[in-house]
Amino acid sequence: TNTSNHLHQSDEEVVDHLPALKASCAKHCPTQRKAYDDCVGRITKLGEGDCEAWYFDLLHCVDHCVAPQAFKKLK
Repeated sequence: TNTSNHLHQSDEEVVDHLPALKASCAKHCPTQRKAYDDCVGRITKLGEGDCEAWYFDLLHCVDHCVAPQAFKKLK
């Protein structure tokens, strides 16, 4: 018998569901996305400043949606 088989994980390909979940959840955050995009437009026009606060608002919204779904996909 080959005893080394039990030392290796399954040969199944690992799939990262997080990017797809984030893309799907981003659709649930239109207000935050618009605010961020508007900020980026202003900053691009002005040539100074940043949109960090708006970016983190968008990430928070997306993460709030992703969190409960992400762990359901784990084995």
